[in-house]
Amino acid sequence: MNEDYLAYFKYSGEAVENGYLDLRKSADALNGIDELFRYFLTQQDPELAKIDFEIPARVRKGSWEALIPENIGEWLQLILGTGVTTYTVAALKEMAKSDFKDAGFKTVFKKIIKSIKWCIQLAKHLGTTRKKSFDNVKFKEKNGIQFIGVMNENGEILFVPKMYLELFTQLPPSIFSKLAKPIEPERELSIDFADDEKNDADDTTEATISYANKDIFYAKDEEEEILFPEFEHGMYVEIDGHVTRGNENSNTIGFQYSGHILTCYPEQGNISKEKTKLFTNCTIKGFIDRQDKKGVYIEKRPRIRFLELIPLDSSLNQQYDMFE
Repeated sequence: MNEDYLAYFKYSGEAVENGYLDLRKSADALNGIDELFRYFLTQQDPELAKIDFEIPARVRKGSWEALIPENIGEWLQLILGTGVTTYTVAALKEMAKSDFKDAGFKTVFKKIIKSIKWCIQLAKHLGTTRKKSFDNVKFKEKNGIQFIGVMNENGEILFVPKMYLELFTQLPPSIFSKLAKPIEPERELSIDFADDEKNDADDTTEATISYANKDIFYAKDEEEEILFPEFEHGMYVEIDGHVTRGNENSNTIGFQYSGHILTCYPEQGNISKEKTKLFTNCTIKGFIDRQDKKGVYIEKRPRIRFLELIPLDSSLNQQYDMFE
């Protein structure tokens, strides 16, 4: 039977027996799906995350579903002229043409769904979303796709396509938190393609998160929104903003960018040499840092390890001695 959607995110169980999910939980679910899509779009090209698209939701007896339209490409074509850069249009078209061979925009979203499903399956296999390195892996190839076997603490091996394993190693640990929040003992989440879209060689079975494994994906202290998910750990950036403070004790500056204050520290030396740039607009050049001193990912708010801090107005050479 032909179906009018590409994939679904579905909450089902006795807690939604009549197809209802309260407004707050519905908002959490839709925000969580939106964040997932924009995150994985960013992995393909940061400009793609700027696309403004809507995700329809449908309520049916026994379930609450968010559906990804089968004609997602047509949806994008309709909105690509509103507030989206020419570069974004070109990037999408080039992606559809080259990276995905014979496919169109729909394949971009199919890849996102597969990424989400594989990341969920791997997190359940490992019991965490935080594992970033793997030892004693196995290798096999199936239908021209390279799979890597990852062993868990019980000695069980899960074979995952290489590209999705690489995505998992960069995954912000709390990226599934909002999506997992509505899960209850009588309400579970399932994600899969419509029947007409299944059976790809690099796909897996329906991905589910039940109450038994909710803690892998959700923690109350991880509800804060991930800030600038397009800024990956180790990424080189050049961004314009405003220097708001300096602290010689911690050897850091505050850098206001897109409505947020980012903590930044120099690659070498002391920030005292940057006194003349306090309270000025500057371009900061450096590398994104999302790890703490123990090497644990602190993915919510990036810091910048900067190489240069360049005033946007070269005539501003005022001397300030107002560091904390």
